[in-house]
Amino acid sequence: MDKMDYLYMILDNVLVFNINLPSEFQGNRLSEYLQSYDNHGLEIIAGFNKNLLQHFLKISKGRNQEDISELLKKMEKISHMVSPIGNLNYLASEQIDHILKKIDNLKLGDINEEKISLIADDLLTEQFGSAGNYSAEEVLENQLSSAAVYLMNMGYSRQEIKEKFNEVRQDPQKLAELFTLQQKEIYTMPTEFQQTNEISGSNQTNSDVQDTSSEQDHDFDATIAQHIQAIHQEITEERAQKVNETIQQIKSHVKETMTELQERVFKEMHPDRLNRAFKMLKNTKRKSKRMELYLDWFTSSLLLSRIELKVEHWSVSSSATHGNAGVYTAGIDFSRYDNIVKEFPDGKLTKVVKIAKRILQNPTKKAIQKLGQDLIAETGFDEHLYFTD
Repeated sequence: MDKMDYLYMILDNVLVFNINLPSEFQGNRLSEYLQSYDNHGLEIIAGFNKNLLQHFLKISKGRNQEDISELLKKMEKISHMVSPIGNLNYLASEQIDHILKKIDNLKLGDINEEKISLIADDLLTEQFGSAGNYSAEEVLENQLSSAAVYLMNMGYSRQEIKEKFNEVRQDPQKLAELFTLQQKEIYTMPTEFQQTNEISGSNQTNSDVQDTSSEQDHDFDATIAQHIQAIHQEITEERAQKVNETIQQIKSHVKETMTELQERVFKEMHPDRLNRAFKMLKNTKRKSKRMELYLDWFTSSLLLSRIELKVEHWSVSSSATHGNAGVYTAGIDFSRYDNIVKEFPDGKLTKVVKIAKRILQNPTKKAIQKLGQDLIAETGFDEHLYFTD
């Protein structure tokens, strides 16, 4: 990607993570500062989660890329470990902050999963004491509290979890089996969406979805119509005016290509993203296939973003014996991938749009997260494109 794409992703992350910028970076000064970094440096920073990005903004004040190049390399290694697909993705926000406080004392070659996990466990030891302070029963119950979060995130009901925990209490050797159970469906989906799936049928086979037929298009339109009620939000008169003005500019350019249902979805879009959509559409020839693909992408991705998933929030690592855990509900912000799909050729973008539509017809947590992960990776769509069952 271009340097400016990484720059916009970082600025978007500051907004998405709701980070309060230091006074030195307020206004346009953060953008001006980041432009002094090269592509590789910006690529690293664009991959930071909230903890890492906050730490970077704190320690980078008054320093250039050369001054903190070694530190960026250290943070990049930690970023991969604690990412959603990293082996240390269970670490809690407090643990990551604790690791970052120790980062200056770490050598680049010493940063590995075992070392980082031990540093994270130090915080738990400070908060809760060592394992020697707990009986075997207390240790088991603490492990079960962590397993409860895991199973809730996997889609199991409280009654199912209670029954499995009773089995483990009778035979603690079965504890490990809890973490091998198969995942169930997503947790939170708007009622209107569920009704649509019941009407269209959720037991489609692979052969049923190989081609995008007019019947499937009709089902997708029905999905949009039902789901619009679920995503509708009351907005201020000022914002509504800005949205309507941009919508009219879009319609003036795309003409009859935009359907009425797509227009209704676009009206629910944040003004900043709506302006981004307008720029992408304005730079596209009116009669090209890409115009339709962009309209489908923005429509599908907004609907996907409003499907809320249960995500585990761990305060305990695999080697710890005591801690807290919980879950929070959130949708995946697919708007962050606009600049990525913009670089896709028509064939690849077509596949992405088809996947998004099929997921909307029968949403599952695994499918939604897999699409987001593949878009982050920017690879894997050429030969091994993921299609939902």
